[in-house]
This record gives sequence, C-alpha cells and structure tokens, in this order.
Amino acid sequence: MISVREPGMVNYILLYKIRRIVKKILKDKIADDEIATTPKSCIGCLADDISWEIYYLLKDKEDKDAPPPPGES
Repeated sequence: MISVREPGMVNYILLYKIRRIVKKILKDKIADDEIATTPKSCIGCLADDISWEIYYLLKDKEDKDAPPPPGES
C-alpha cells in the first residue's frame, strides 16, 4: 500500500508524531465501535500504512510550495 517515492531524507520525527496521532485516533474509533476489528487485526500496521500516506501527502505539498533550486527555471 505504501507508494514508492523519490529517494530522499525521511523526517522520522514527523513520521513518528503522525503515527502516534493516527494510532490514538484508531484506538478511539475502535473503543467507540466505529471501526470493526478481528483477532488478526494489527492496529500498529494500519497506523503505519496510514502514517506513511499522510507523511507523503505532507511532503508532496511541502515540495510543491518550496521555491525551485537555483539555476532551474
């Protein structure tokens, strides 16, 4: 499910913060019976997949908003 992107520096601190928030949201929704789970459910795995996708969405937005490198028109 994780998209393949250009190689580059990954901000693991940002990714960790996103994952922590996503995992809390998932746990809250499970507690409120908004998300069904099974004995084989892996909340951490789901949180990881969602976190990477959010990270790349933020990274893409950041890259689009950044000025072009010098010498590039």
